[in-house]
Formats: sequence, structure tokens, C-alpha cells
Amino acid sequence: MPDQPTHPFINVTTHSKILGTFLGSALGDTIGLYTEFLPRTECLRSYPPGMFSLTEPNITPFRADTHRDKFDEGSWTDDTDQSILLLLSFLHQSIKKNAHNPSQPSPDPRDIAHRLRIWITQGLRALERPPLGIGRTTSLTVCHPSYLDDPAARALQVWVNGNRDVAANGSVMRTHPLGVICLNSSLEETFRAATEVGRITHVDPRCVVACCLVTGLIRGMLRGEVTEEEHLDEMIQTAYEWVASKPELCDPDGGMEASTSTEPRLKLDEYRAHCHAKSFADLKLDEAQKIGYVYKALGAGVLCLRLAMRRKPLVSTSTHGEVFETLVTELIMEGGDADTNACVAGALLGAWLGYEELPQAWVKGMKDVKWLVRKTERASVRLGVLCDPTAQDEAEDEKPDGGKPEMSKSETDEMEKAVLTKILEKQQKRREDEERAKSRKGALFRLFK
Repeated sequence: MPDQPTHPFINVTTHSKILGTFLGSALGDTIGLYTEFLPRTECLRSYPPGMFSLTEPNITPFRADTHRDKFDEGSWTDDTDQSILLLLSFLHQSIKKNAHNPSQPSPDPRDIAHRLRIWITQGLRALERPPLGIGRTTSLTVCHPSYLDDPAARALQVWVNGNRDVAANGSVMRTHPLGVICLNSSLEETFRAATEVGRITHVDPRCVVACCLVTGLIRGMLRGEVTEEEHLDEMIQTAYEWVASKPELCDPDGGMEASTSTEPRLKLDEYRAHCHAKSFADLKLDEAQKIGYVYKALGAGVLCLRLAMRRKPLVSTSTHGEVFETLVTELIMEGGDADTNACVAGALLGAWLGYEELPQAWVKGMKDVKWLVRKTERASVRLGVLCDPTAQDEAEDEKPDGGKPEMSKSETDEMEKAVLTKILEKQQKRREDEERAKSRKGALFRLFK
């Protein structure tokens, strides 16, 4: 396996793919919010042009409902918040350990678990963002009083309590930073990192293999080892075989407690069916009661990458952003858990296409994008991709608490109140707009009568 290349041009290309990974995922999350939780028919009714803009003066307004009222246009959701926790943990740990160990530190699952606990109660402190859209599995796991004692043990208990059949997408949506962080690691080390970090909330083997595949693909694309569809298919098989070879991952509780089902959770046919889907329709992304299934997000991301590989050569000849925007838009118009599906797809597409091939109008309209770019650049420096001595300094907002005092009960109450107030204000404005529209319509009717 060759060492990380040092030729300046190759390093620039690698950094472009690193930027593409982080920003592509955040863009997918941001655009996916428009149709999150909607059936496909409602997506078509709510956004009939099937096009989305994040920039003035033509910002696409959200469909009017309580879920979207919590957010401003151009904002990402909890998917990106959680992935940022992994990025900040890496930056903080690498600064901490640099003086004692010049090599890159491995991802620290306990530090990430600690950050998850802070995030779920106080939000993303670095950007003062409240925690919005917390998944059920993550909430049941992280909010438990004993969680920080042994995160994986608590995650296992939640899985057992769910009849060993809960395979939600909450770990795969945040796993893409590990593909970047493990750039200089072996594939074995990368799979282990994806497993250990994923299992602090999700222990189901389907979640584990999904995290391994996404992380392995991103690492491979950054290293120039995944360059065609054949390599994609090889990684699909490799990730499965790696997880399937480990009884402790396939049977997390060691068969210690009886289950109502004796069926294995990790089935090659089901895995292949999702990873080799020929169309979004095959994945049934808006299927009632199953939209959060991890294989739907995984299948959507892999399909988008497969289609991009077929449409887009490594040397660009297309309009900048066209491939990314077209595929992500087609994906989110299928509805379901659209922000998570597009978050995974956006990370894979960004790693394949690079930053320059992201739709720049979307990039410019996304909130906090400059901050995310700075953090991504710092990661590239720590990985030896870029050279910037100033990026070796410690940043306060990379600490677990964002370098800020713990929020008091009154402060967290105020944060929750602010979210509720935003929802009520938006609903009130809609009612007032509707009343004005009715009044104008009535006045016109009387005039022509």
C-alpha cells in the first residue's frame, strides 16, 4: 500500500475530495430537509418544479409544517451536527496528542460519546445550534444515565430491548468523517474505527456493515484506490465479508438472551439487493414505517455514487455541480428520510467529484459553510494533505463543550423555548398571510361584481 502521496497537485486533489466529502454531505442534509418524512406524492405536490435554491432572491421556501418550522432555509440538521462532532473530536485529540505522538491518533469512541451527550442536551456548542431532530435509537441510548460508563453496552441494551431488530440509520449518517480521518490508516483499521464509533449508539450488524462500507469507500476514493464501478463492487463485498467473519459483530449479545426470531440479522441477499439497486424506486425510500432503515440510506448513497461513476469521468467535462445537483435532487424527491439519505449520498458524491464539482450556488447559500470549510482545512493539515503551521494551534470551539461553560437548566429551557417560539411565529405569519390573501381575493370579487 503506497504512502500518502506528497506531490502538490495530488495533495490539492485530495483536499478537494476531503472538502467535497464534508460539504457534500452537509449540502445533501440541507437540501434533503425540504422533503424529509414526506411520501413521494407529497414531494411532487409541495415542490412541483423539482428544483431547489438556497440563494437570494430565489430561496426555495419550505413546505409549511411544524417539522420544517424549526429550521431556517439553508440550515443542515442533526445528521451534520453529529458528523461534526467526529470532526471536532479528531481535531481536538490530534492537537492533544501531537506533542507526545507525531502519528495521527485513532478516533476515540469515548470522546465522541461524551460529545454526543453534550450535544443531545445542549446542542452544538461550537455554533450555538440547538439539537433538532434527534433519532429514537440515539435518544434512548445517549440519554440513559449510565451511557457514559459504557456507551456500547448501553447501545446493546437498547438493541436487545427492541427485539434485536432495530437497524436505524443514525450511525451511518455521521460516519463519513472517519473515511477522511482514516486516510493514512489501513482498510482493516478503517473498518475497526467505523465499527467502534458506530456501536456507541447502533450495534445491529446491518448498521455496522453500512458504516464500514461508507467509510471504506470514502477512504478509497481519497486515496485514489476506488476509481471505477468495479472497485465499488469489490468494496461492497469486502465490507460484508469483514463484518460477517466476526461473530461478536453479527451476534452482538452472544446469544445470551432468547429472541422471538432466530433469523440472522446480517443477510447477504438483502445487503446486495440494496447495494445493487438499479433505481431509487427499487429502494422504496418512502415506504411507511421503514423510512429510517439503515439499508435504505446505504442503498441510496451507493446508487448515487454508482450513477455518478457512470455519468462523470474523473476529468471534468460537465457543468460544475450538475451531476451532484441532479442526483441529489432526484433522490430527495423520492421522500422518506430524505435528509439522511442525501447526507450519505452527498458525502460519497463529494468524495468522488471533489469540491469544485459541488453546486456552488447551494454551497454559498448554506449557513455556517465558512466555518465548516475552516474546520475541514484544519483536518487536511493534521492529515498531512495541506501545510499550514497556524492550523496546529488549539481552537477553543473544538473542545467537547465548545470552549464554553456548561449551560444551566434555565439556559437549556430558554433554548427550547426559542425553538418553540420560532415555530409559533412562523405559524402566525402563515395565518396572517392567508387572511390577507383572502381579503384581497374578496375585494377583487366585490369590485368585479
